[in-house]
Amino acid sequence: MTTSESNGLVVSRTAGRHWILAAVLLAIGAGLVWMGLSASQQSPRIAGCVFGGVFGLLALILGLRSLPEPVADELVLDASGISRVVGGVVWAARWGELRAVAVLAEPGRQHSFRVVLEPADARFAERHQGLTPVAAGQFLVPGITLSAAEAGRLREVAGRYGKVTERPVTPVPEPSRPPAVARLAPGPVPEPARVSIHVNGWDRRKLWLFDFAMVLLGAGVYVAAEFGPSGVLHTVCRILGSAVIVLAGVVHAFEFNSHKRTLRADLRLSNVDLQWKTYYRTLELSWREIAELRLLASGHLEFRPADPDFPLHYGDAEKLALGDGWYRLPRALSPAAARKFGRCAPTLLPREVVLTVGRGGAPPTPITRGAT
Repeated sequence: MTTSESNGLVVSRTAGRHWILAAVLLAIGAGLVWMGLSASQQSPRIAGCVFGGVFGLLALILGLRSLPEPVADELVLDASGISRVVGGVVWAARWGELRAVAVLAEPGRQHSFRVVLEPADARFAERHQGLTPVAAGQFLVPGITLSAAEAGRLREVAGRYGKVTERPVTPVPEPSRPPAVARLAPGPVPEPARVSIHVNGWDRRKLWLFDFAMVLLGAGVYVAAEFGPSGVLHTVCRILGSAVIVLAGVVHAFEFNSHKRTLRADLRLSNVDLQWKTYYRTLELSWREIAELRLLASGHLEFRPADPDFPLHYGDAEKLALGDGWYRLPRALSPAAARKFGRCAPTLLPREVVLTVGRGGAPPTPITRGAT
């Protein structure tokens, strides 16, 4: 939402309240309860009250969440300067501190724009810690994107109090493909080496050991229950046998859920690029865009971009930023996935990418590898 004043501009992303949705849910719940109570049989009455109560409970939760004042999320331009408001004021810069303001279209998204500030002095970063540095000593306003109409209005207001410039954005480097190999005979072109790592995958060896232990325990309990003396021991063995079956079923159910499309996360490595794929997010980076890659002992995989303009090319990765130039992938690698990464990554990464792997409680140590 954009609010234009005579001397300024407010671009608001403040979340609205949910009164209308809560009223709709409450009306649906009341209708289900009324239909249930008007029925002549007991089963429709119970079903109507249960489902109506569920809708009423959802309406109550939304109503309680709408009571507090929504947290402000705004970008404000006025005669004094430009400020970013998230709850309270995150930062504010006067027009005298800025040499120019640039409004850039995100690469591949012609209707999404970002705001870049060009400071007037070198100590600007010391006074303003909430900005994201990019190339040429400039700073990106984080956490907000503008529509085409909002970008045009912002250029107009910023031009009234300062200077608006068109800043060129460095293009995303193309993935480096391996050199073509001359073929003496016709045949298929070899594909780049690729490895897919199931990030939240379970350790198969531990799962097999668990199954083996459950089989031995179940067999022992069955023999004791069938051929042992009757009495307390017989009852205890039957209870243990049922517990073994339930425990094995629960463990395998959780392991099966890790393969579901909505819960699975895959890390795909090749000698060309890195891909992070989940049901909700896909991030593809060529090795030319990464200067350093490290795997912590906790299983978190982090990378440092080689291009200072990386935040402009990948706005979706803004939530992954750690604030010190590093980015962390949103899910930690399981022990099995971390072992596979440590085994396969050194053979796939080019020599220009620095790779460090942490083992146990030791700090990450660089890995020496040959060029690919």
